[in-house]
Amino acid sequence: MKTTRGPKRSKRSAPHRLVTTLGELISAAYDTAPGFGTQRIERALALLTRSPLARHMSPHVEFVR
Repeated sequence: MKTTRGPKRSKRSAPHRLVTTLGELISAAYDTAPGFGTQRIERALALLTRSPLARHMSPHVEFVR
């Protein structure tokens, strides 16, 4: 007896590359960070250097002071 298979599931393709400028990335981190003045800058820097996003980007981008 032949069985019918369900609909084919598509294979996950390789992740798409995200292309942006460093200025847009830094601006987005600054806009996202809470606080005011220097505190906000430090929190934005933490997002760019110590977050899961930063760990994923680390082989490709390095932020320096």
